Amino acid sequence: MLTYQKGSASIEFAFSFVMLMALLYGIVGYTMPLLMSASYQQLASDTLREGLVWQRYRQASDVQTQAYVATQIGEAWMPTNWAQPCLDTEQFLTIDPTNGVWEVCVRHPAPSSILPPIKVMGWEFPTLPEQIVGFATMHTREVTAAP
Repeated sequence: MLTYQKGSASIEFAFSFVMLMALLYGIVGYTMPLLMSASYQQLASDTLREGLVWQRYRQASDVQTQAYVATQIGEAWMPTNWAQPCLDTEQFLTIDPTNGVWEVCVRHPAPSSILPPIKVMGWEFPTLPEQIVGFATMHTREVTAAP
């Protein structure tokens, strides 16, 4: 009887290790996009607020403010290739002077490069969004008349 029980502990450890690793990867796989989404949203909000204050303090032009916001996003905690402008814009900051709307949009184009999914029996785990977006908008009281 003792010869059959010698290997049972290692087999039980192997099964439990696989289950625990799958559980850990699942937790990380589903919380990472949520954490990244919150981080991008916070980055967009902070840079929008900072850009507005910077423009008012320095009496800067819209182009200078867009460059300042891009610099602030470039100096953020994330690598530079993780933060890109949204698809419909070329700049992080868009200013519409006709209705006084400022918008900052930051996105990560490929979240699967951060946490690569695992394919098991044709299923991809975890299913990540195509992109992670942080968007902030602010209405200022300054409105210029359309020419």
